[in-house]
Amino acid sequence: MQLRMLFLKKYSMNAKDDRSDAGMIRLRGVREHNLKNIDLDIPLNEFVVVTGLSGSGKSTLAFDVVFAEGQRRFMECMSAYARQFVEQLPRPDADVVEGLPPTVAIEQRVTRGSAKSTVATVTEVAQYLRLLFAKIGIMHNPRTGTELVAGSLDTVARRVKDLMGRHASAKALWLAAPVVRNRKGHHGPLATWAVEHGFERMRADGVLVELKDFKPLDRYKEHDIELVLCDLKQETDFSGALRKALELGKKSCVVLDARGNALEWFSRERIDPQTGEAFPELDPKDFSWNSPRGWCPSCHGHGHVVETWGAREGALNDDALADVVSSRLCPECRGARLNPLSRAVTVKSLSGKKKAAEYSLPELLAMSPRDLMEALENLDLDARGKAIVARVLPEIRSRLKFLDDVGLSYLSLDRASNTLSGGEAQRIRLAAQLGSNLSGVLYVLDEPSIGLHPSDNADLIRSLKHLRDRGNGLLVVEHDEETMRAADRVIDLGPGAGTQGGKILFDGAPNDLDAALREVSDSQTLKFLREGIVHPMRGKRRDAKRAAKIEVRKASLRNLKNEDFVFPVGCLSVVCGVSGAGKSTLVSDLLAPALSFAVSKKLKTLSGEQALRERVIEDEGETVAFETLSGAEHFRKVVVVSQEPIGKTSRSTPATYIGAFDIIRNVFASLPESRMRGHSAGFFSFNTKGGRCETCAGAGSIKLEMNFMPDTTVVCEDCSGTRYSSAVEDIRWNGKNIAEVLGMTFAEAAEFFSFHKKLQEICTLMTECGLGYLTLGQSSPTLSGGESQRLKLVSELVTALPSWKERMGKGGADAVKKNCYILEEPTIGLHQADCVKLLNLMHRLADEGHTVIVVEHHLDVIAEADWLIEIGPVGGNAGGRLLYQGAPSGLLKLKRSPTAPYLQGLL
Repeated sequence: MQLRMLFLKKYSMNAKDDRSDAGMIRLRGVREHNLKNIDLDIPLNEFVVVTGLSGSGKSTLAFDVVFAEGQRRFMECMSAYARQFVEQLPRPDADVVEGLPPTVAIEQRVTRGSAKSTVATVTEVAQYLRLLFAKIGIMHNPRTGTELVAGSLDTVARRVKDLMGRHASAKALWLAAPVVRNRKGHHGPLATWAVEHGFERMRADGVLVELKDFKPLDRYKEHDIELVLCDLKQETDFSGALRKALELGKKSCVVLDARGNALEWFSRERIDPQTGEAFPELDPKDFSWNSPRGWCPSCHGHGHVVETWGAREGALNDDALADVVSSRLCPECRGARLNPLSRAVTVKSLSGKKKAAEYSLPELLAMSPRDLMEALENLDLDARGKAIVARVLPEIRSRLKFLDDVGLSYLSLDRASNTLSGGEAQRIRLAAQLGSNLSGVLYVLDEPSIGLHPSDNADLIRSLKHLRDRGNGLLVVEHDEETMRAADRVIDLGPGAGTQGGKILFDGAPNDLDAALREVSDSQTLKFLREGIVHPMRGKRRDAKRAAKIEVRKASLRNLKNEDFVFPVGCLSVVCGVSGAGKSTLVSDLLAPALSFAVSKKLKTLSGEQALRERVIEDEGETVAFETLSGAEHFRKVVVVSQEPIGKTSRSTPATYIGAFDIIRNVFASLPESRMRGHSAGFFSFNTKGGRCETCAGAGSIKLEMNFMPDTTVVCEDCSGTRYSSAVEDIRWNGKNIAEVLGMTFAEAAEFFSFHKKLQEICTLMTECGLGYLTLGQSSPTLSGGESQRLKLVSELVTALPSWKERMGKGGADAVKKNCYILEEPTIGLHQADCVKLLNLMHRLADEGHTVIVVEHHLDVIAEADWLIEIGPVGGNAGGRLLYQGAPSGLLKLKRSPTAPYLQGLL
């Protein structure tokens, strides 16, 4: 309560200044990154979209100013002592930030999490299902499959007597009753009570302890404790002791050997009627693959057995995983993650059928949200079970509904979090916020529509408005026109990117956009809303039907339905379809690794059997993913540009990421003056000792630690931010030292390096991708999501540039071969103007004879395809079917196409 009051006081401390602007966040003199001293009022409790060119300052405004300041003020509510232990965001460069409510960021990033994280654990559905199974689950003997039943005292006594006969030579057979299971505490009072009632020993966490020697346990760890009643070897009639043990242990007891190892559990409630075996009471941890009680002993809950090289076999820590060669489905649990006992517990569901079906927890988690909800709504329960489910089911229902609302109904609950795209991960976090029932919060979102098919966008917008209607504000960075039109307010930044952006071009209601189209001339956003893109941009399409083909026969990986797919060589092919239909499965998970393998092995045809033997496709299981793949002979190399994020350390720059800096340093090292002084290429690196400024260690700035206040960064006085010492600055190449070269934009560098073919090509590629405004030495953390995506594309294109031998026609047979470029949603984070540049680049590659295959939802990219493939008709298990392949115009005739209605206006 005290923290909350401090929090509210901090956020309302400027109330005296806000009376004239009630309900507004007031920003004055904002100069963070490229923002040009802007003044802006953002209305609270409204749906506000920030748009503009990639790199124009949208993310800077939303995340580095509004969200960061909100978080910083929240941290100031904590004590000075507590603030020392958490990383604090710096104060943004602004004169005034007032009227700011608590802020929550839901960013666009690929979820990494732990190796065991799944959709079910992230949404907390798994936690509720574990509780459900522990309370109403039907136990079976994992060895025989027989359902466990209740038994009598005489049945238990006979089983105990049988055990005594089998262990006649044992030194001791201790009869014990479980009294504590998975409970934290030191449990001193329990030991005192046991001594007062005549007990002499107990077993604590598997270790026999004399009660007179008992020492309090770790109060912060969970413990299991059994009280020992007697040694059965010393008892002529143990019936009284057995009755007492079952009473203390709530109808369960255990017999231990002399060392305290459990020989066998006994129960009056959980007995196999055929074998007489008894099993302990269930606990939610029995269904957790993160707990030793629940996980499969073979894979420790990962579902896969990791095959490593250079690491201890079976080790599953992060260091060992760094040396992973491949992984295969765990042969023990077959990917279910749980131990045999936990896998043998089921619940009964009618699910619209006459006869009840039984489902284990792994079987339920393998379902889509809709199928899971149907199974849970129709559970076959007694009165006790109905009472339990009445408490748990609403929590599960709300979480599954929110997944459906944000367009993720196709995801199975057991889907690993680290396989989700950035858009899917963001929408899962959005679903979690929809279930939180918070109000009075400002949510800051980064392009929530990415990865969504146009047909799913309406549901997403509805979810965003639901958050707003609960009394929250929304500040959404977005390029999508439909989202802009649905907002309460639109803010457009520009007119250019980088140093040419950072100005407010439009700030008003969406209804005013049409009027602004005639008045604002320098807004690229308004230009494309007015004019759009005319397709095809080049006036005609390539003749895909006459081209050579890549053919994938009988593709059946995951949800693909044994379909035959064709990709023309030397053309731009686009694969589209609703979210979860199987696009990424086909292109990124099947085609990319299989074609790469076939090209590397110089195979004309690759069979599915060979791909399975060679473990070409990750997580393929034990069945072939396709029948044959042909067409690899046309390619020199397969270049894959995925959604994996680039590294963003403070020392990373665009020049280092795309490999240009290595060339530049080598050129500087080859200069006569450098060779005379003995300087190698390493001397010109700001990451190693030599030519770097040692005061700031090549960082260009110095971080001042302020203990309980946010750290402050100041420009290094010795090098003035250049990162280099004076010894390096004296060595010049065509009039510029290396610090000045790093200060150039890529557009300037393309002209400067006219005398160096390789560097000129690299810088020209950056300019063609719309990144000519970036400087070579710009810090990578300052790049937006769209800039990072295109930078990665350029880095892949750079590696595929032909060598000098290939330029001269001396590369042999491979010199005439071209590359196959595979891109997954390359328009993420891109404005329409940047999409045009990206499309021009892809067309240029195809014009040069390369093959470009793109997975994409963006309608302008789909409309530019020479060859279009649609997979559907829906996401998940019901998808995976080939709906269409051919020229884009032919798709419009397909009535069952989910994409055709949205493409109609563009073609």
